[in-house]
Amino acid sequence: MFIIASISYAISIFIDVFAYHLKLNIHDNNNVRYLFSLINIFQFSARGFILIFVPIMAYYTETVKDKEMVWEIILLSHFFVIIFLLPLFSNKFSFLFSIKIVKILNFIFGKSKKIKFSKIERSEDSLINNKLKSNNFYFVVFAYISGFMFSFSATFLYFFSFSYPQKALTLSSYSQILNMFGVLLLVLLIDPRVMSSIDKGKGLQEIKLLTTCRIFVHISLIILLLLIK
Repeated sequence: MFIIASISYAISIFIDVFAYHLKLNIHDNNNVRYLFSLINIFQFSARGFILIFVPIMAYYTETVKDKEMVWEIILLSHFFVIIFLLPLFSNKFSFLFSIKIVKILNFIFGKSKKIKFSKIERSEDSLINNKLKSNNFYFVVFAYISGFMFSFSATFLYFFSFSYPQKALTLSSYSQILNMFGVLLLVLLIDPRVMSSIDKGKGLQEIKLLTTCRIFVHISLIILLLLIK
């Protein structure tokens, strides 16, 4: 069951990140609103996997009360996130998987005009030439902080609850505050930058930077877990 929890958490993070790849890869002027709704459905499905992760973690934390097991689940969760995100650096994988996801969602949730899938060639030179620009620096910083706050608050809460058993509600409140700040950074500073670039026919640079940041977030959290054990 603890493997299911770890994989569920990793899938939820993968969906959150891959939703940007979907927006980058899939375009059809005849189905703009329809495709947008499908992508929203896909993105919200990440919450379903969190609903698998949370009860299992609560069970091991409050019922089984196995601190070692909880630590291992959190470690595996962040490890699986890294493994799941690495394939997104392949443009071919990202594009083909985007098509597969849209076809499945289209089959399940409705019909539209025939969707045309055409690969848009995007240059990656800008990622190399511009990576030292100040705007990219701030984008990376905020993307890292946002991902760290979100993932730290969602997983470390269970481990810290063993050290502060009488402060469960307080820890939960702090966790929600961190989560809120992480989401605000994403919505206010990261998402508009990515969406603006995609609207201009670009976006590959920002999405790869975002994916890289999320991987480094989970590497950092694994290191932190090893230090606090």
